[in-house]
Formats: sequence, C-alpha cells, structure tokens
Amino acid sequence: MGLRGPAPKPSAALKLSGNWRASGRAKSEPPSDEVLPECPDWLDEVGRAAWADWLPRVAAMKIISSGDRDALALMCDTWSRYLEARKRLAEEGEVIRVEGGDRVTVKRNPWSAVLAEHGDRLRRMMSEFGLTPVGRARIGAAKEQAKDAPQEDIFTKRRA
Repeated sequence: MGLRGPAPKPSAALKLSGNWRASGRAKSEPPSDEVLPECPDWLDEVGRAAWADWLPRVAAMKIISSGDRDALALMCDTWSRYLEARKRLAEEGEVIRVEGGDRVTVKRNPWSAVLAEHGDRLRRMMSEFGLTPVGRARIGAAKEQAKDAPQEDIFTKRRA
C-alpha cells in the first residue's frame, strides 16, 4: 500500500506561497544548497538539450538543489525516450500487420504503448518540478507572479 494523501510541499515552495508552515517544516528538511547540479555524462544529445532547457526554468523557481540531479536527469532521459517512441510510431503507423502462417492480423503498434507510458511518466515528473500549470500552482510560483499584478478592492471595485 502506498503513502496516503498528497505529497508534502517542500518548505521553499511553502515559503513562496506565503504559507506559515514553511518555517516549521524547514527544520525537518535537509538543507538546500545554492549550487545547481551538473548535467550527467550518460544523457544522450536529446537529454542534454532538455537539461539545458529545463534546468534554468526550475532554478528560477528556487526549488532545485544539487541533490535533485538524478531526478532531473531521469526526466530528461524519459523525454529522450518519449521522442524516440514518437518518431518510431510516426514511421511505422498506429497499427501494424502481423503475418502468421496463412493469416495476416492487424494489431496495435507496440510503440504506442511505450509512448503512452513515457508520456505519463514525463507528465508526473514535470509536475514534480513545477513545469506544468498544476505543478506551478502547487509550488506557489503562480501566486508569486500574481503578487506583482495590480490588486482590486472587492468592496469598492477600485484598484488598490
């Protein structure tokens, strides 16, 4: 049986959203460092390009540390594999012909299952790093950006 309830937000995310629980939780979390992780050597060219694209975005939200290197690398590797499955599916088509004896059967291309699996994994990982709208809302980045927008007084309907 898995863990119950939603995953806890990191204290940095709570702090961004203005939550009072951030100070209490920060004591129980490992300290985050200001050093950004290095791209691992084992990533392929597509994974390295994803790393170069995603790392600055995640770093700007101030939720990544050097300890998150492997998780981000896994997301970049999954992206590379997702694109490979997508390419193979585009080349071979959604359905394939399977010849067996005197019969020909039409079946779903196995690459479509691979594409769906990697797509689902990628969506979950991107949400963890705040790279989806729901993920950003969970870490409070959207609230931080909205703070700069002009506020409206709900009682007088005038700008504050």
